[in-house]
Amino acid sequence: MTSKICFVMTDAVSFNLLYRDQLEYLRDQADIDITLICGGSPEQLATLRARNIGEVVDLDFQRQPSVLKDGKALVRLSAYMLSHRFDVVIYITPKAMLLGSIASAMTRQKRRIAFSVGRPYENFLGIKKRVFQGFDVLSFALSHEVLFVSKSLRSVCLKEGLVNKNKARVIDQGSFSGIDVKRLAPVLLEHKKALRQKYQLPIDAFVICVVGRVCTDKGFADIGAIAQKLKEKNIHFIFAGDLEDTLGESVVEAIVKDNKGVYLPTSMDVHEVFQCADLHLFLSHREGFGNVAIEAASCAIPTFAYDVVGVKDSVNDGVSGRKFALKDISAVTEAIAHAADDAHFKTRYPQARDWAMAHFERQQLWDDYLDFYLSNVDHRDQQRRANI
Repeated sequence: MTSKICFVMTDAVSFNLLYRDQLEYLRDQADIDITLICGGSPEQLATLRARNIGEVVDLDFQRQPSVLKDGKALVRLSAYMLSHRFDVVIYITPKAMLLGSIASAMTRQKRRIAFSVGRPYENFLGIKKRVFQGFDVLSFALSHEVLFVSKSLRSVCLKEGLVNKNKARVIDQGSFSGIDVKRLAPVLLEHKKALRQKYQLPIDAFVICVVGRVCTDKGFADIGAIAQKLKEKNIHFIFAGDLEDTLGESVVEAIVKDNKGVYLPTSMDVHEVFQCADLHLFLSHREGFGNVAIEAASCAIPTFAYDVVGVKDSVNDGVSGRKFALKDISAVTEAIAHAADDAHFKTRYPQARDWAMAHFERQQLWDDYLDFYLSNVDHRDQQRRANI
Protein backbone atom coordinates (compact mmCIF):
# COMPACT_ATOMS: atom_id res chain seq x y z
CA MET A 1 0.00 0.00 0.00
CA THR A 2 1.31 3.42 -0.96
CA SER A 3 2.11 5.77 1.92
CA LYS A 4 1.52 9.47 1.42
CA ILE A 5 4.24 11.63 2.96
CA CYS A 6 4.26 15.42 3.03
CA PHE A 7 7.37 17.49 3.77
CA VAL A 8 6.96 21.18 4.62
CA MET A 9 9.90 23.60 4.48
CA THR A 10 9.99 27.38 4.26
CA ASP A 11 12.07 27.68 1.09
CA ALA A 12 12.70 25.42 -1.91
CA VAL A 13 16.42 26.09 -1.57
CA SER A 14 16.36 24.09 1.68
CA PHE A 15 14.97 21.08 -0.16
CA ASN A 16 17.63 21.50 -2.84
CA LEU A 17 20.54 21.80 -0.40
CA LEU A 18 19.62 19.92 2.78
CA TYR A 19 17.69 17.17 1.01
CA ARG A 20 20.03 16.82 -1.96
CA ASP A 21 19.89 13.16 -3.12
CA GLN A 22 18.09 12.07 0.06
CA LEU A 23 14.55 12.58 -1.25
CA GLU A 24 15.40 10.67 -4.42
CA TYR A 25 16.70 7.83 -2.28
CA LEU A 26 13.53 7.74 -0.16
CA ARG A 27 11.38 7.80 -3.31
CA ASP A 28 13.25 4.86 -4.84
CA GLN A 29 13.42 2.71 -1.72
CA ALA A 30 9.75 2.51 -0.80
CA ASP A 31 6.23 2.65 -2.15
CA ILE A 32 5.59 6.25 -1.16
CA ASP A 33 3.89 9.28 -2.68
CA ILE A 34 5.82 12.44 -1.75
CA THR A 35 4.45 15.99 -1.59
CA LEU A 36 6.80 18.94 -1.01
CA ILE A 37 5.30 22.20 0.28
CA CYS A 38 7.39 25.37 0.39
CA GLY A 39 7.97 28.85 -0.99
CA GLY A 40 11.01 30.13 -2.82
CA SER A 41 12.31 31.74 -5.97
CA PRO A 42 11.10 30.58 -9.40
CA GLU A 43 14.60 29.23 -10.10
CA GLN A 44 14.76 27.11 -6.95
CA LEU A 45 11.21 25.86 -7.43
CA ALA A 46 12.04 24.89 -11.01
CA THR A 47 15.14 23.02 -9.82
CA LEU A 48 13.07 21.19 -7.21
CA ARG A 49 10.40 20.19 -9.73
CA ALA A 50 13.06 18.99 -12.18
CA ARG A 51 14.18 16.44 -9.61
CA ASN A 52 10.88 14.54 -10.11
CA ILE A 53 10.53 13.59 -6.48
CA GLY A 54 6.81 14.21 -6.24
CA GLU A 55 4.32 17.04 -6.31
CA VAL A 56 5.80 20.46 -5.47
CA VAL A 57 3.30 22.89 -3.97
CA ASP A 58 4.32 26.56 -3.90
CA LEU A 59 2.43 28.33 -1.10
CA ASP A 60 4.61 31.44 -1.23
CA PHE A 61 6.16 31.10 2.23
CA GLN A 62 8.46 34.00 3.11
CA ARG A 63 11.74 33.57 4.99
CA GLN A 64 11.52 36.93 6.79
CA PRO A 65 8.98 37.23 9.64
CA SER A 66 5.75 39.03 8.73
CA VAL A 67 2.53 38.68 10.69
CA LEU A 68 0.39 39.46 7.65
CA LYS A 69 2.26 37.28 5.12
CA ASP A 70 2.72 34.42 7.58
CA GLY A 71 -0.97 34.57 8.45
CA LYS A 72 -1.89 34.30 4.77
CA ALA A 73 0.55 31.41 4.35
CA LEU A 74 -1.08 29.60 7.28
CA VAL A 75 -4.52 30.00 5.68
CA ARG A 76 -3.23 28.66 2.34
CA LEU A 77 -1.50 25.73 4.02
CA SER A 78 -4.54 24.85 6.11
CA ALA A 79 -6.81 25.00 3.06
CA TYR A 80 -4.47 22.71 1.12
CA MET A 81 -4.23 20.19 3.96
CA LEU A 82 -7.98 20.28 4.47
CA SER A 83 -8.41 18.85 0.98
CA HIS A 84 -5.48 16.40 1.17
CA ARG A 85 -4.91 13.54 3.59
CA PHE A 86 -1.40 12.31 4.41
CA ASP A 87 -0.11 9.36 6.37
CA VAL A 88 2.81 11.45 7.63
CA VAL A 89 3.45 15.20 7.67
CA ILE A 90 7.00 16.32 8.49
CA TYR A 91 7.69 20.02 9.00
CA ILE A 92 11.26 21.28 9.03
CA THR A 93 12.94 24.70 9.50
CA PRO A 94 11.60 27.10 12.16
CA LYS A 95 8.81 28.90 10.31
CA ALA A 96 7.63 25.80 8.46
CA MET A 97 7.62 23.94 11.77
CA LEU A 98 5.28 26.53 13.32
CA LEU A 99 2.92 26.84 10.34
CA GLY A 100 3.05 23.14 9.53
CA SER A 101 2.25 22.02 13.06
CA ILE A 102 -0.75 24.36 13.32
CA ALA A 103 -2.17 23.53 9.88
CA SER A 104 -1.69 19.77 10.16
CA ALA A 105 -3.18 19.71 13.67
CA MET A 106 -6.23 21.77 12.63
CA THR A 107 -6.82 19.44 9.69
CA ARG A 108 -6.21 16.37 11.88
CA GLN A 109 -3.47 14.79 9.80
CA LYS A 110 -2.82 11.20 10.80
CA ARG A 111 0.81 11.51 12.01
CA ARG A 112 2.55 14.80 12.62
CA ILE A 113 6.33 15.06 13.05
CA ALA A 114 8.24 18.21 13.98
CA PHE A 115 11.87 18.09 12.88
CA SER A 116 13.99 20.62 14.75
CA VAL A 117 17.21 21.34 12.85
CA GLY A 118 18.31 24.36 14.87
CA ARG A 119 17.23 27.31 16.96
CA PRO A 120 17.78 30.81 15.51
CA TYR A 121 17.12 32.17 19.00
CA GLU A 122 19.87 30.10 20.68
CA ASN A 123 21.76 33.18 21.89
CA PHE A 124 18.79 35.49 22.43
CA LEU A 125 18.00 36.78 25.90
CA GLY A 126 14.95 37.85 27.89
CA ILE A 127 11.48 38.26 26.45
CA LYS A 128 12.64 37.85 22.85
CA LYS A 129 13.99 34.39 23.61
CA ARG A 130 10.90 33.37 25.58
CA VAL A 131 8.66 34.34 22.66
CA PHE A 132 10.60 32.12 20.26
CA GLN A 133 10.71 29.32 22.81
CA GLY A 134 6.94 29.62 22.96
CA PHE A 135 6.70 28.99 19.22
CA ASP A 136 8.67 25.76 19.67
CA VAL A 137 6.54 24.73 22.66
CA LEU A 138 3.42 25.14 20.51
CA SER A 139 4.89 23.25 17.53
CA PHE A 140 6.10 20.39 19.70
CA ALA A 141 2.81 20.17 21.61
CA LEU A 142 0.81 19.91 18.37
CA SER A 143 3.08 17.13 17.05
CA HIS A 144 2.88 13.43 17.74
CA GLU A 145 6.67 13.09 17.62
CA VAL A 146 9.61 15.48 17.62
CA LEU A 147 12.87 14.70 15.84
CA PHE A 148 16.04 16.57 16.73
CA VAL A 149 19.02 16.76 14.41
CA SER A 150 21.49 16.35 17.29
CA LYS A 151 21.59 15.00 20.80
CA SER A 152 22.75 18.31 22.26
CA LEU A 153 19.83 20.12 20.62
CA ARG A 154 17.43 17.60 22.12
CA SER A 155 19.11 17.97 25.51
CA VAL A 156 18.84 21.76 25.64
CA CYS A 157 15.16 21.64 24.64
CA LEU A 158 14.47 19.07 27.35
CA LYS A 159 16.42 21.14 29.90
CA GLU A 160 14.38 24.23 29.05
CA GLY A 161 11.12 22.27 29.31
CA LEU A 162 10.10 22.85 25.71
CA VAL A 163 9.24 19.26 24.78
CA ASN A 164 7.88 16.11 26.37
CA LYS A 165 10.69 13.58 26.79
CA ASN A 166 8.49 10.77 25.46
CA LYS A 167 8.10 12.59 22.14
CA ALA A 168 11.72 13.62 21.62
CA ARG A 169 14.23 11.50 19.75
CA VAL A 170 17.35 11.59 17.58
CA ILE A 171 17.97 9.19 14.70
CA ASP A 172 21.29 7.37 15.09
CA GLN A 173 24.06 9.81 16.11
CA GLY A 174 22.30 12.80 14.59
CA SER A 175 22.86 14.78 11.36
CA PHE A 176 20.25 15.75 8.79
CA SER A 177 21.87 14.30 5.70
CA GLY A 178 24.97 12.41 6.79
CA ILE A 179 27.99 12.23 4.49
CA ASP A 180 28.80 10.78 1.10
CA VAL A 181 32.01 9.03 2.14
CA LYS A 182 33.01 8.30 -1.47
CA ARG A 183 32.80 11.92 -2.62
CA LEU A 184 34.10 13.34 0.66
CA ALA A 185 37.39 11.49 0.79
CA PRO A 186 41.06 12.37 1.37
CA VAL A 187 43.23 13.10 -1.66
CA LEU A 188 46.89 12.54 -2.39
CA LEU A 189 49.37 15.40 -2.10
CA GLU A 190 49.59 15.95 -5.87
CA HIS A 191 45.79 16.25 -6.11
CA LYS A 192 45.79 18.72 -3.21
CA LYS A 193 48.40 20.83 -5.00
CA ALA A 194 46.32 20.77 -8.18
CA LEU A 195 43.27 21.94 -6.26
CA ARG A 196 45.23 24.81 -4.74
CA GLN A 197 46.30 25.87 -8.20
CA LYS A 198 42.69 25.66 -9.36
CA TYR A 199 41.53 27.95 -6.55
CA GLN A 200 44.58 30.23 -6.74
CA LEU A 201 45.95 29.32 -3.32
CA PRO A 202 49.69 29.15 -2.53
CA ILE A 203 51.01 25.60 -2.67
CA ASP A 204 53.17 26.05 0.44
CA ALA A 205 50.64 27.92 2.60
CA PHE A 206 48.73 26.60 5.60
CA VAL A 207 45.21 26.73 4.17
CA ILE A 208 42.11 27.18 6.31
CA CYS A 209 38.69 26.57 4.81
CA VAL A 210 35.49 28.18 6.09
CA VAL A 211 32.37 26.58 4.61
CA GLY A 212 28.81 27.83 5.04
CA ARG A 213 26.81 31.02 5.21
CA VAL A 214 28.91 34.16 5.53
CA CYS A 215 27.29 36.07 8.38
CA THR A 216 27.62 37.19 11.98
CA ASP A 217 26.07 34.02 13.46
CA LYS A 218 28.80 31.97 11.79
CA GLY A 219 31.47 33.83 13.76
CA PHE A 220 32.82 36.06 11.02
CA ALA A 221 33.70 38.90 13.37
CA ASP A 222 35.87 36.40 15.25
CA ILE A 223 37.36 35.06 12.02
CA GLY A 224 38.25 38.60 10.98
CA ALA A 225 40.02 39.23 14.29
CA ILE A 226 41.91 35.94 14.07
CA ALA A 227 42.97 36.58 10.48
CA GLN A 228 44.31 39.98 11.49
CA LYS A 229 46.37 38.49 14.33
CA LEU A 230 47.82 35.83 12.01
CA LYS A 231 48.40 38.24 9.14
CA GLU A 232 52.19 37.85 9.17
CA LYS A 233 52.09 34.06 8.93
CA ASN A 234 51.85 32.06 5.72
CA ILE A 235 48.19 31.29 6.36
CA HIS A 236 45.52 31.63 3.69
CA PHE A 237 41.76 31.22 3.79
CA ILE A 238 39.27 29.79 1.33
CA PHE A 239 35.65 30.79 1.94
CA ALA A 240 32.71 28.97 0.36
CA GLY A 241 29.17 30.13 1.05
CA ASP A 242 26.53 32.75 0.41
CA LEU A 243 27.12 36.30 1.61
CA GLU A 244 24.27 37.00 4.03
CA ASP A 245 25.13 40.17 5.93
CA THR A 246 27.41 43.18 5.65
CA LEU A 247 29.67 42.16 8.52
CA GLY A 248 30.50 38.78 7.03
CA GLU A 249 30.94 40.29 3.59
CA SER A 250 33.30 42.97 4.90
CA VAL A 251 35.46 40.40 6.71
CA VAL A 252 35.80 38.27 3.57
CA GLU A 253 36.50 41.32 1.40
CA ALA A 254 39.26 42.50 3.76
CA ILE A 255 40.99 39.11 3.80
CA VAL A 256 40.76 38.73 0.03
CA LYS A 257 42.02 42.30 -0.47
CA ASP A 258 45.06 41.50 1.69
CA ASN A 259 45.80 38.55 -0.65
CA LYS A 260 45.26 36.22 2.27
CA GLY A 261 42.24 34.37 0.95
CA VAL A 262 39.83 33.56 -1.85
CA TYR A 263 36.06 33.55 -1.91
CA LEU A 264 33.75 31.14 -3.73
CA PRO A 265 29.96 31.33 -3.89
CA THR A 266 28.17 28.20 -2.73
CA SER A 267 29.47 25.40 -4.93
CA MET A 268 28.45 21.84 -5.70
CA ASP A 269 32.18 21.04 -5.51
CA VAL A 270 32.43 21.81 -1.80
CA HIS A 271 34.34 18.55 -1.28
CA GLU A 272 37.26 20.14 -3.15
CA VAL A 273 37.27 23.04 -0.71
CA PHE A 274 37.87 20.63 2.15
CA GLN A 275 40.37 18.57 0.18
CA CYS A 276 42.62 21.51 -0.64
CA ALA A 277 42.74 22.70 3.00
CA ASP A 278 44.80 21.81 6.07
CA LEU A 279 42.21 22.91 8.62
CA HIS A 280 38.48 23.58 8.72
CA LEU A 281 37.55 26.57 10.90
CA PHE A 282 33.98 26.48 12.22
CA LEU A 283 33.31 29.31 14.66
CA SER A 284 29.51 29.28 14.45
CA HIS A 285 27.75 30.71 17.50
CA ARG A 286 24.80 28.33 17.10
CA GLU A 287 24.03 25.17 15.14
CA GLY A 288 21.48 22.43 14.94
CA PHE A 289 24.20 19.93 14.11
CA GLY A 290 26.99 21.31 11.91
CA ASN A 291 27.28 18.89 9.01
CA VAL A 292 30.31 20.69 7.56
CA ALA A 293 32.41 19.39 10.45
CA ILE A 294 31.72 15.73 9.63
CA GLU A 295 32.20 16.46 5.93
CA ALA A 296 35.65 17.84 6.73
CA ALA A 297 36.41 14.82 8.92
CA SER A 298 35.42 12.50 6.08
CA CYS A 299 38.10 14.26 3.99
CA ALA A 300 40.57 13.72 6.87
CA ILE A 301 40.63 17.47 7.58
CA PRO A 302 40.32 18.41 11.28
CA THR A 303 37.92 21.09 12.53
CA PHE A 304 38.58 23.82 15.10
CA ALA A 305 35.21 24.92 16.45
CA TYR A 306 33.36 26.54 19.31
CA ASP A 307 31.83 24.13 21.82
CA VAL A 308 28.20 25.11 21.25
CA VAL A 309 24.93 23.23 20.82
CA GLY A 310 25.03 21.06 17.70
CA VAL A 311 28.77 21.35 17.22
CA LYS A 312 29.16 19.28 20.38
CA ASP A 313 27.94 16.35 18.29
CA SER A 314 29.70 17.05 15.00
CA VAL A 315 33.25 17.53 16.35
CA ASN A 316 34.85 14.77 18.40
CA ASP A 317 37.44 16.58 20.49
CA GLY A 318 40.89 15.09 19.96
CA VAL A 319 39.61 12.75 17.24
CA SER A 320 38.21 14.97 14.48
CA GLY A 321 39.47 18.31 15.77
CA ARG A 322 39.33 20.62 18.77
CA LYS A 323 36.56 22.51 20.55
CA PHE A 324 36.99 25.87 22.25
CA ALA A 325 34.89 28.00 24.57
CA LEU A 326 32.53 30.33 22.70
CA LYS A 327 34.33 33.50 21.56
CA ASP A 328 37.69 32.47 23.05
CA ILE A 329 39.48 34.11 20.15
CA SER A 330 42.87 34.07 21.84
CA ALA A 331 42.82 30.30 22.35
CA VAL A 332 41.72 29.65 18.76
CA THR A 333 44.37 32.02 17.38
CA GLU A 334 47.10 30.36 19.41
CA ALA A 335 45.99 26.88 18.34
CA ILE A 336 45.96 27.86 14.66
CA ALA A 337 49.41 29.45 14.95
CA HIS A 338 50.80 26.25 16.50
CA ALA A 339 49.11 24.13 13.83
CA ALA A 340 50.56 26.24 11.01
CA ASP A 341 54.07 25.83 12.47
CA ASP A 342 53.65 22.11 13.13
CA ALA A 343 55.26 20.06 10.37
CA HIS A 344 53.34 17.00 11.62
CA PHE A 345 49.91 18.63 11.95
CA LYS A 346 48.56 16.64 9.00
CA THR A 347 49.02 13.44 11.02
CA ARG A 348 47.60 14.69 14.34
CA TYR A 349 44.06 13.43 13.71
CA PRO A 350 44.45 10.01 12.04
CA GLN A 351 41.05 8.70 13.20
CA ALA A 352 38.94 11.58 11.91
CA ARG A 353 37.74 9.87 8.73
CA ASP A 354 37.13 6.49 10.38
CA TRP A 355 35.05 8.17 13.09
CA ALA A 356 32.97 10.09 10.54
CA MET A 357 32.39 7.01 8.39
CA ALA A 358 31.41 4.86 11.36
CA HIS A 359 28.81 7.29 12.69
CA PHE A 360 27.47 9.36 9.79
CA GLU A 361 27.53 7.37 6.52
CA ARG A 362 24.52 8.71 4.70
CA GLN A 363 22.83 5.61 3.29
CA GLN A 364 22.49 4.00 6.70
CA LEU A 365 21.16 7.26 8.13
CA TRP A 366 18.66 7.66 5.30
CA ASP A 367 17.47 4.06 5.76
CA ASP A 368 16.87 4.76 9.44
CA TYR A 369 14.98 7.97 8.70
CA LEU A 370 12.80 6.10 6.20
CA ASP A 371 12.13 3.34 8.71
CA PHE A 372 11.06 5.95 11.22
CA TYR A 373 8.76 7.74 8.78
CA LEU A 374 7.11 4.47 7.75
CA SER A 375 7.10 2.98 11.25
CA ASN A 376 6.95 -0.83 11.13
CA VAL A 377 5.43 -1.18 7.66
CA ASP A 378 8.16 -2.52 5.41
CA HIS A 379 7.07 -0.96 2.13
CA ARG A 380 10.53 -1.41 0.68
CA ASP A 381 10.27 -5.19 0.87
CA GLN A 382 6.82 -4.99 -0.71
CA GLN A 383 8.22 -2.97 -3.59
CA ARG A 384 11.20 -5.27 -4.06
CA ARG A 385 8.93 -8.32 -4.18
CA ALA A 386 6.71 -6.58 -6.74
CA ASN A 387 9.74 -5.88 -8.93
CA ILE A 388 10.99 -9.47 -8.94
